Amino acid sequence: MPSEALNIRFPDDLVNTPHASPNDSLNLSRISFGTMESSFASPVKPSPLASLPNDPPTPPTQPYNSVRRRGASRFAPELDDKTPVPNKTSREKDLLAVSDGEDTEAAMDTPVRERKLGSLYDTPALGRAKRTRSSLGGPGATTNGKTGLKPSLRDQEDHISNLNKECFALKLKVHFLEEKLHGIRLGEDIEKTHKQNTDLKVEVKLRGRELKRLKKLLLELEDELKQTQEGGIADELKQKLEEKNAELAALKRKLDAAQSRGQSSSSAATLAALQEENDVLLARQEELEEEVHNAKALLEETNEELERMQHLLEQREADESADDRVGKGRRARYEARLEELEAQLHESAQRERELEAGIRERDQQNEMLSDLNERMKAELKEIDRRREEAHIDRSASRVEAYEEREEREALEEEVNILRDKHAATQIALEQKTTQIEALQHEKESMIMDHERMVAEIDDEWRGELLEARGRSEEFQDVLSERENELKEKAERITELEATITELHEKFEHALAHVDRERDEKDSEIESANREIERLAERVWALEEELEESIARLDEIRGDAEERERVAKEVSSTLKEKLATAKAQLTEMTAAYEQCREEILTHRTREDELARNVQDLCDELDAEREARGRTERENREQLERIEREWDEDAEKWRLEMEEKEQKWRKDRDDRDAAYRKAQAELASARTQLNQRTADLESARKSLHALESESRKLGESHTTDRFSLELELDRLRRDLARCEDDLKRARNELADKEAKVRDRESALDRLHVEHRDLATKLATQTQAKINVSEKLDSAQASLKVSEAELASQRTRISELEQRLSKDQRALLSTEHQYRDQLTERNTLLLTIYQYMDKILGVDKTPKKGTASETKPFTNFGVFHDNLITRLKALSQIQLDFDRRCKEAESRYGDKLAEVKKQLDFKWKQIDRFEASVKNLTEVKASWRRKYSAKEGELEAVKSSNTELSAQLTALKRTQHADSPTEIRALTARATIAERRATNAQNQLMQAEERMAALNERTSSSDGKWEARVKEYEMRLKAAEEKVKRERQGAKERVNELEASIRTLQRQIEHTNRRNQQLGEVLEANNAS
Repeated sequence: MPSEALNIRFPDDLVNTPHASPNDSLNLSRISFGTMESSFASPVKPSPLASLPNDPPTPPTQPYNSVRRRGASRFAPELDDKTPVPNKTSREKDLLAVSDGEDTEAAMDTPVRERKLGSLYDTPALGRAKRTRSSLGGPGATTNGKTGLKPSLRDQEDHISNLNKECFALKLKVHFLEEKLHGIRLGEDIEKTHKQNTDLKVEVKLRGRELKRLKKLLLELEDELKQTQEGGIADELKQKLEEKNAELAALKRKLDAAQSRGQSSSSAATLAALQEENDVLLARQEELEEEVHNAKALLEETNEELERMQHLLEQREADESADDRVGKGRRARYEARLEELEAQLHESAQRERELEAGIRERDQQNEMLSDLNERMKAELKEIDRRREEAHIDRSASRVEAYEEREEREALEEEVNILRDKHAATQIALEQKTTQIEALQHEKESMIMDHERMVAEIDDEWRGELLEARGRSEEFQDVLSERENELKEKAERITELEATITELHEKFEHALAHVDRERDEKDSEIESANREIERLAERVWALEEELEESIARLDEIRGDAEERERVAKEVSSTLKEKLATAKAQLTEMTAAYEQCREEILTHRTREDELARNVQDLCDELDAEREARGRTERENREQLERIEREWDEDAEKWRLEMEEKEQKWRKDRDDRDAAYRKAQAELASARTQLNQRTADLESARKSLHALESESRKLGESHTTDRFSLELELDRLRRDLARCEDDLKRARNELADKEAKVRDRESALDRLHVEHRDLATKLATQTQAKINVSEKLDSAQASLKVSEAELASQRTRISELEQRLSKDQRALLSTEHQYRDQLTERNTLLLTIYQYMDKILGVDKTPKKGTASETKPFTNFGVFHDNLITRLKALSQIQLDFDRRCKEAESRYGDKLAEVKKQLDFKWKQIDRFEASVKNLTEVKASWRRKYSAKEGELEAVKSSNTELSAQLTALKRTQHADSPTEIRALTARATIAERRATNAQNQLMQAEERMAALNERTSSSDGKWEARVKEYEMRLKAAEEKVKRERQGAKERVNELEASIRTLQRQIEHTNRRNQQLGEVLEANNAS
């Protein structure tokens, strides 16, 4: 159902008045048929409603809520406070009707000019018509400012909802009756239009009589107000002046009497009191003068406002005379001017209320002055009483009487000044009342002009209502076309989404395969790492054993040096123990061979470990290459998808441009047709004017012939019959021309509606194009931002990797230094410990140990065995000891050389293993960067998912609204006639079909969203698992680095502590060496 067909508003007094006549209630469905022209020249049949103008008009009971008149301002509070409300239910209904009209304007879609019609009849006379003049000060007056209890908000809301439902049902009924009216034959249509015209004329006459009665009542009330203002205020002021004059005369008499009696002291006190009261009166008089000045300023402002309103009215009349042929523009200007005039009327009414408030304040001030006079009278009585009492007790001198006379004269002068000021204020009040009357007359003229303009605009609006009906049908056709286009586009979008889903499935399958391979490789890498750690521990143990052997060799070297120094003394003892030394030498050679074999086995084991490490490195390289290939393939797939999206966007843009060009061409064609229709309309109007002129001439000739036929009698019946036939023919021609004119107007309106629809569709397409462009720009910007972030992250990663490598090299160097220092310190520690233990023994056992080490057979002797002793044959002992020491030194040199060769070889291998580990750390860091990129991609997909969810919610909300509207239409429809039922069923089927289409589209959108949600959830889960795994690895690596750093720190601390202990031991051994040197020197000297 077109929305324009429901833009019907009934008069408020017919809908909301409980006392309306039955004829008005019967004609509710016919009041909206004012769209037909009411100036038919054909005769009107008598109607049974012709007796309505003679019926007494029903007084409307709508409450006044707009501009308050000048006459009601003085007595409005009294009427509200004191007048009883005999018909409380009718007043509550009126209030609810007014609130209903204000609340349902948006639902009824009523134009502005119809909303303003109700304010024309909301005059204060409507409210005062229910009050009686006798109740202004009656005994039943109340002091509160409310006229009964108001209904609750819930009752008002229920009543408003009921009225909305009734109004909507009446609109439907009127719309269906109008459609039925268009489907009836032409003759019945003309008869109904005649009836409608007669009903409308009757209603217009009723409204005119009602307006006249209301205006008459308003003038009467204004006259009463003038009388009360002129008579009441002036009489009160005169009475107050007379009272004050009488009081002054009494005071004068009393002062003369007091002077004659000599009561100077009491008169002085009285004069002081009168002086104070006079000061108070002067201050009050100044305040009254200021208020009068303010009232004059307000009157001047109202005069200026009225002049401006008159200027606007003149300008409006000029615009009306110049723009009679312009339809829509003139209506819009009329509406704007009506709103301006109403605002101005509201402002002037507000100013009048302010003036009335000022008048009420002045009345209150006058009352205060009267109270003050009464207080002064009481004080004067008190003064008289005191003066009589003082007359008995005291007497006054003539000097005080003279001063009292002077004060009395000053008081009389001040009283004269107050009289002058009072007369000036009375004159100003009279001028103000005359100005207010002039303003009231001007306002009445403006209201009359306003009513006339509203009637003209109402007629124009009824003519435009028919044009809106034709436009709605064209809108429906355009909507159906747009729905078909949207269906095609939706099918194309579904195809694109299917291709995208296939690509996503392939991509996810490839990613899953890569993830499985990566997990397998990670497990293998972990096992290899564990093996490497185990081998490293074994290498560390072997290095410790090697260090221990080197320490033992160092101890042996120290022993040999000590023995060389004491060889001369212990040569004899060494010869004796040579056999035992040879045995020990054989044992040492056997141990040496065993150590050599162990070193060879360790070397083979290290070679095997190196080979295993090399194999693991090769596997890691292969895995890295496979991962790079998969990443490249994924990147190529993503680029291919992006290219396809770009191609689709370009195709969409080209299609939109083609459609835009097509719609522009259609618009040009419509414009040409529109201009052609305007030309045809102008020609039809000229023909219509000619036909109307011919009709008028025919009518005049007919009247002339009828007058002649009356004179000539019955002989001219044939001529009269022929003229009547000619007149009927002209009427038929006129009706046909009017039908042609209506058809031309309808065609013109249809073409205009189609052109507007095309333009709106083009605007929507432009908006969609801009949205797509903005989305593309945002995506490109996001891509650029991501690439920039990636570059910055890679640069920072490289810097951190370089720093890490430098720190690792430094740590390895420090570890090597610490190991060397530790070995040296251990060797020196063992050496000095052995020296201390050996120096505690006898010097003679040194040579015996040498014999045990080298063997007795290998030691050459010079002479007998006794000559080997140092104290018997020192030269032989010295030579034998030197030869043994040389042999020992040669053995030590061979062992050191072999140890250094093994150390250099294993050190190179360890350096290579560390380099490989650094390279693996770098690869892990690059992999972490790729993980960060994947997290950003995940965030973008989540944002897209949230946007799709918002679109789905919007579609669901629109679907619920449509279903609610359908249910409301099904509930509110009434089966008044079979045609109405058929029309309603047809509309309901159309609405249900549209609802099913919308539901199907919603289901498709929900399915697409569900598929998209599944894909995003699966991809999110996978990426989250990957990210978690990488985070765990990163944490493990960080913890490992922390442990290594902590271990290095602890190792450094241990080495420093050991260095300090060794330094203390060296100092202790130095002291022991000094003591032993002293002992040896003493032995040599002896």
